[in-house]
Amino acid sequence: MKALIAELGAIVGRDQVIAEPDELLVYECDGLPHHKSLPRAVVFPRSTEEAAEVVRTLARHKTPFTPRGAGTGLSGGATALDQSVIIELSRMRRILEIAPEDRLAVVETGVINAHLSRAAAPFGLYYAPDPSSQATCTIGGNIAENAGGIHCLKYGVTVDHVLALRVVLPDGEIVQLGDSQEESSGYDLRGLFIGSEGTFGIATEATVRLMPLPPAVRTLLADFLDVESASRAVSAIIAAGIIPAALEMVDGATIRAVEASVFAAGLPLDAEAALLVELDGLEVGLDDEVEHVEAICREHGARTIRRAANERERAQLWAARKGAFGAMGRIAPDLLLQDAVVPRSRLPELLAETYRIGAKYGLIVANVFHAGDGNLHPYICFDSRDRDQVRRVKEASREIMEACVRAGGTITGEHGVGLDKSEYMRLIFSEDDLETMLRIRAAFDPERLCNPGKILPLPRTCGEARAVQKETTRRALSSDVATDVLLRQEIAAARARTRERILPAHRPIDLDDAWKAMAAIVGTDNVLAEDETLIISPTSFDQVSAVLNLAQMRGWSIVPAGSMTWLNPSSLPSQLVLSTRALARLIAHEPADLVVTAEAGLTFQELNRMLAAHNQWLPIDPPHDERTTLGGAVATGIDGPQSLGYGEMRSYVIGMRVALADGRIIKAGGRVVKNVAGYDLCKLFTGSRGTLGVILELTFKLRPRPEREATIIARSERIEKLSEIARVLLHARLFPVAVELLSPRLADEITGLSTGDSNYGLAIRYAGTARTVSYQLDQTRAILRTDHLTSETLDDDTGLWRALNHRSIAPKLVCRIESRPSALISSIGSIDGQLPTGYEWRASLGNGRLTLFKETVEFERDLSSFEKLYERARAAGCRVKIERAPEQFKDRVKGAFNQRLVRLNAEIKEALDPYRTFPRMESVIFG
Repeated sequence: MKALIAELGAIVGRDQVIAEPDELLVYECDGLPHHKSLPRAVVFPRSTEEAAEVVRTLARHKTPFTPRGAGTGLSGGATALDQSVIIELSRMRRILEIAPEDRLAVVETGVINAHLSRAAAPFGLYYAPDPSSQATCTIGGNIAENAGGIHCLKYGVTVDHVLALRVVLPDGEIVQLGDSQEESSGYDLRGLFIGSEGTFGIATEATVRLMPLPPAVRTLLADFLDVESASRAVSAIIAAGIIPAALEMVDGATIRAVEASVFAAGLPLDAEAALLVELDGLEVGLDDEVEHVEAICREHGARTIRRAANERERAQLWAARKGAFGAMGRIAPDLLLQDAVVPRSRLPELLAETYRIGAKYGLIVANVFHAGDGNLHPYICFDSRDRDQVRRVKEASREIMEACVRAGGTITGEHGVGLDKSEYMRLIFSEDDLETMLRIRAAFDPERLCNPGKILPLPRTCGEARAVQKETTRRALSSDVATDVLLRQEIAAARARTRERILPAHRPIDLDDAWKAMAAIVGTDNVLAEDETLIISPTSFDQVSAVLNLAQMRGWSIVPAGSMTWLNPSSLPSQLVLSTRALARLIAHEPADLVVTAEAGLTFQELNRMLAAHNQWLPIDPPHDERTTLGGAVATGIDGPQSLGYGEMRSYVIGMRVALADGRIIKAGGRVVKNVAGYDLCKLFTGSRGTLGVILELTFKLRPRPEREATIIARSERIEKLSEIARVLLHARLFPVAVELLSPRLADEITGLSTGDSNYGLAIRYAGTARTVSYQLDQTRAILRTDHLTSETLDDDTGLWRALNHRSIAPKLVCRIESRPSALISSIGSIDGQLPTGYEWRASLGNGRLTLFKETVEFERDLSSFEKLYERARAAGCRVKIERAPEQFKDRVKGAFNQRLVRLNAEIKEALDPYRTFPRMESVIFG
């Protein structure tokens, strides 16, 4: 012990290490004091390099460690089991950069959440995720938990705002996930890492997206005589196509506790429920939306509706909401704050159930929660000195969780699983689901030194059949060690079996034999022989499992696909293709919840046609045509131009069912819009291109269909002029959903407006209410006139954007150059001037993404020009991502990848597909 402390002190300085027992008491728990365990020591690194050296030292000593930020978490996630060493990041609190032009910041992860918004405010920007503890919680803690907050209903949770992470892995290696030149062309490890609760490594720096401060804000307080009426008003607001920036509810008990505290804001004491609603956006049309919300609230029984008269009153209302947790001490000396999510449409019955369960156990239950996304926070009030009350609290808590899960919900929406809820994981995940998560965890941390004992319950084979929480952390830890041993043995055995196989070539396939075998499973009509390739189209999930089982037994490789719009059959790495196009059912759609579940073979176009009847849609626009399936679009994971306004595809995928290589079908995510239970495997499978499994079913969150969409097109022979106009528009407090700069020939082709000259095109799309779109169009035309440019406005613009997306499917060579938007805007002219003949391009200037494509490939010439382009882009600090290229291209770009990330991707691939039944990522991209 003394030797270890001395080594740690030599790294960070002796005054940056705490090891005395009385000092360690401060760190025995996080914000959930029901679980306590003294750490072995606490270390305070002040840089990424120091943190990495600390981790390497601990790994060498086989000593477990627990990352920690401010310790405000409410799930026991920062509690150090087995005398782990706590690595405390609170002294890494520098804001390294704020880039107003790019609307991003680079911070050390010990930065306090609210401090970042304060630093960004002089630039008219802020950081959107705002958990109730934002005055004290850190960015790193938010990343670990994928924190949400009051305004995540409209703006999304932490994962939607993190562009890149600098991470210390459990072996002490430093890697960049996301925005990096040295990035593996593999899986979305950034999305997977966020919400992993410190079990995959330590995030030490983050590049985060900043949002422009809204031009106008309206805040309303509506009070009701009963909780059920307020709950129904919530569903009605969302069903009406209104997405407030925030939609919060507090019940009567909470109102009275708050009004008796320092957070009093004039809430009516006789109300049994109150809704706090905030709407923001352009001043134009905002009051119309406010009046619509007020009318809905009155229709559902609101007694009074009060608008915040000024910023001071608005801040007072939000202080009351965020201070509710502290105010509850007026009801009881202790409370257990639960965290579950239910479909919005089920709120009334679930709230009634929480009160019924409380009464059953003789406990006071109060509710204050994020009503807009169904994220319940029941406060169970009790006295911890009364053992019987403590027992009843645990039983009531479990019953509430079970009720939420029965309603189609999940066990945590923002607080995480940690130590507190690991046993509840079996309420929503099967043993196969949990084992898959264990395998992913082992890929990051095979020695299980990083925050052990958190998130995942233990296999029933290890004596974990009991459904109640373990009484001591020691017993949980000893079982966890048993799990580690069994898991490592199983993975080692799988790797040994893999080495005995002929990989990656697999066994040769006799097509006649394969046809007969597959036809016996799916029927003769569902096996198609085409150009020495068998296309197998199962009609049920069971058939998919049987096909994969057979392929694994025979040693055949198989390529998952949808409609095959992105695959080149002549260069497939296998003669067997498993297509999901026969799996095309709409499974469930609840308009009030803005959620839809469908089989993966349903086409993107058909889904949106069905949703249109309810004035809803899935607002992602990957490269596609009318044949593109949902599963194919998600597996490809390529975002379209409207991701500027609507966000990335990965933000809309909230649930999946996936068939693994051995035929097991696992679930990832769920059917509610907010869910941090377990690892976010939806992020892992999105963009994995069928290399890890076959996506069978998808659940998406939806948006109301905009009232109006319109596009302005401007043309000029001067690329610099259009680039500058785009820059002005992006910073003019307007909200375009897409800003695309097009090469001359592409502009002619897409717009159908040939100018006869080498004129570039600038297409700007707006969407929203009729009034807001008209206002933004007028402002854009005024900006264009100052540069003496004429423009055309297209109201019927769907065909233009569909053609632009379709244009990226056919070419033989497709790659993306990514950089900060400001760098792309300033350099697009020089890039275009250096492109060889035959390339067309489109630049998503707001996203910093340039997509290049070429119809035909003259191999030697194009390889040479591509290599030059690749080197120039990397020298300029850009990233190059190949989406499609001839097989021979891949050997020329290998040196660009971070080899530690390549190994990590390979470990994940091996964990899920040890027999290499599915293709390698590069086999799908190249050729």
